[in-house]
Amino acid sequence: MLRWMIKSLFLEPLTLLVAIASAASAFLLIIMFEGIFAGESEQIVAYVRNVKADVWVMQRGVSNMHMATSYLPDWKVRQVSELPGVAGVESILYLNTVVEVADQRWFSYVVGLDVPSEYAGPWAMAEGRDQPAAGEVVVPEVFAHMSQLGIGGTLRVTDREFTIVGLSKGTFSMANSVIFVNKVDLEDIMSSFDITSFMLVKAEPDTTPEQVAAIIEGAVEHVSALPASQFLKNDKRLAMQMGTETIALMTFIGGALAVLLVAFTIYSQVARQRRELAVVKALGVTNRAIYTSVVVQAIGITLASVAVATMIAMALLPALSNLIPAVTMTLTLVSVAKITILGLFVAVIAAYLPARQVARLDPASAFQT
Repeated sequence: MLRWMIKSLFLEPLTLLVAIASAASAFLLIIMFEGIFAGESEQIVAYVRNVKADVWVMQRGVSNMHMATSYLPDWKVRQVSELPGVAGVESILYLNTVVEVADQRWFSYVVGLDVPSEYAGPWAMAEGRDQPAAGEVVVPEVFAHMSQLGIGGTLRVTDREFTIVGLSKGTFSMANSVIFVNKVDLEDIMSSFDITSFMLVKAEPDTTPEQVAAIIEGAVEHVSALPASQFLKNDKRLAMQMGTETIALMTFIGGALAVLLVAFTIYSQVARQRRELAVVKALGVTNRAIYTSVVVQAIGITLASVAVATMIAMALLPALSNLIPAVTMTLTLVSVAKITILGLFVAVIAAYLPARQVARLDPASAFQT
């Protein structure tokens, strides 16, 4: 039966190629939406992931950075720096606000740096300086490109105008961008002097982040201290709830349409062989063998389609990233595995339905005109 199935599958190569191409286009749609969702989900917490902190310290009751407010007196920075296990501390002031460029507005995280900053500022630069002096700002390269700005350009943060002195890499997402100013300027904007929002703590080589966090919470009043890994998990969880709903909805709708297309393609491919299946049943082939053959056929088409879609996506993503730099797209093995499992599930069900109809037929009907 399987031999017959393989022969019948390749008997009409054009039909087979159309089926694979149709399913591949559906899988490509899912892969692209999943790639955008995965990329933006990671990019929205890029700052927390990339700064070189082992422990984050903030106001008690705060456990993340995204859309959070935290205020600590500056003197606590020195207190933390003197604790055992602490190799270094940098503090930042932090504000969620809208940045204006001409008639355009972007929601941004504004990070106020104590300059010089060793590890709280930008982690990669495309151009210019990464240490903003008073009245200066470092903005994402993508942000500058979309706003037609460059080194020496200006933008407004609330009622203050800043001069661009650096273009950073990896600090932009559709949900938010990260810009860097001098802490003195941000203190003036927020009217918050001698205040810090977060402390970024480096641990001694022989001390774990968990140990340092426990030491800080035990020695300093009214603060929360979290290992960077836990802080990142908290921030991503909240960011996913608040910042990626639209992307998630797009992914769901695109995925639903793709699933329907895959189901229709596989159903049509199996249904096209309905008469042949009825004939082999009349010749004595069992229902189990019929089910097995159509399921194997569906699995083969699905795996071929996923492979084609994945190869096309791998070729397209770099080009799309250059063409649409505002959107971060990532193709991961986990995403491809999820899409493959979903595709196989849909394909097996779609193949089962016409096979079930054949299994219920009277064998004599196969020879009726």
